[in-house]
Amino acid sequence: MSKPETPFGKQFRAKYFTNLDKDVYPVNHGSYGLSPAPVQEKYIAAINKNTRYLDRFYKVEQKQLYIAALKVIAKVLNCDYHNLAITDNATTGVNTVLRSYPFAKGDSIVIQSTVYGSCGNTVKFLKDNYDIDYHIVNVNYPTTNKEIVDLFDKRFKEVKPKLCLFDVTTSMPGVIFPYKEMVKLCKDYNVLSLVDGAHGIGSIPQDLGSLEPDFYVSNLHKWFYVPLGCSVLYVDPKHHKNVHTLPISHSYLPATAELSAEDERNRLIDRFFFTGTKNLASIQVIPDAYEFRENVCGGEQAIYDYCHNLALTVGDVVSKKWGGTQVLDQMGGETQIGTMVTIEIPTKGFPSIVENWSKLDEVVYKRCIEDYKAYTPCVVHNGKLWARYSCQVYNELEDYEFASDVLLKVLKEVAKEHNLLV
Repeated sequence: MSKPETPFGKQFRAKYFTNLDKDVYPVNHGSYGLSPAPVQEKYIAAINKNTRYLDRFYKVEQKQLYIAALKVIAKVLNCDYHNLAITDNATTGVNTVLRSYPFAKGDSIVIQSTVYGSCGNTVKFLKDNYDIDYHIVNVNYPTTNKEIVDLFDKRFKEVKPKLCLFDVTTSMPGVIFPYKEMVKLCKDYNVLSLVDGAHGIGSIPQDLGSLEPDFYVSNLHKWFYVPLGCSVLYVDPKHHKNVHTLPISHSYLPATAELSAEDERNRLIDRFFFTGTKNLASIQVIPDAYEFRENVCGGEQAIYDYCHNLALTVGDVVSKKWGGTQVLDQMGGETQIGTMVTIEIPTKGFPSIVENWSKLDEVVYKRCIEDYKAYTPCVVHNGKLWARYSCQVYNELEDYEFASDVLLKVLKEVAKEHNLLV
């Protein structure tokens, strides 16, 4: 493992993230991601180059650029690039699988209660429109990975689902889900695994060669420094015939279509490389994002080590600042903290803000953003209000010290304005 050319933190931000306003406290990388300025410049240059001769780009260059990008992603994920497709975001990838897989009458899907909202809604859509039933496993933190897996084991025995959708890292609260154990559990019960790795590639180490899921999605724009929106979809070869583009486009082939061995191997590439006219420059700069991470940052492990260790420190420091509130993690075993950390917010002086959070969250967020440029995403979970902080190579501890002070200050102000102080 090599070290970054420039030390991570303020110096790295000043040199490579000049596209970020200087007075912003960026503690929410996990929601949208951010490309370093050199990658963003390559992205803009690609747009300009493509538009100079669009016929050449779409008819001659585009497919090979797409394949080159797949090969880079495959190297990071440790899989065959023929099993990958690029979509706009992880939600699109989940929809691509769920809305094209040939579910049969009586099939059902199991999801976690902390499922990402849009993905949960996709499952509800299948129930409302195609009568594909679903079952929710309630996951309440703090808990252990073993307790989570045991809950799914019990539910699998009860309902015998066709597919299970679960996270690599849950969005809110931001904790690593026992996805490796869950893929194994799915195999044991002959249940299809659909892994939502929205916070996967670039955030925590991912190895699909070892994991071997049926389906896997991961955003490239969140943690891998690719301009938004861009994500990857992995499909096990045995499912290639049953996964179709979203939207269905010119490349559609029915699952029953007989192809040569070579065409079958390239089925995903030939279906997904072009689904309609749109800006594809984010795909073109995937190799540039990879090179930046390897050559400027020092590689995936160097990035992860800095961000993970910062997350651990942020959890410890902010928790102490807040009077010793809880940091979500399991005792013993692998940590549930990756590059995000979730901390209990002290609400003793205004406890009813928890039950009123859905009415006040946007008020709090707008003030944090407009008055202080320090936005902290929060979630009510298991009867408490929690803050999620994302850690990136351009961050230092003082970003979170400031943002956590701002959050408490604004919460108290809003609670007072709504007569919630006790």
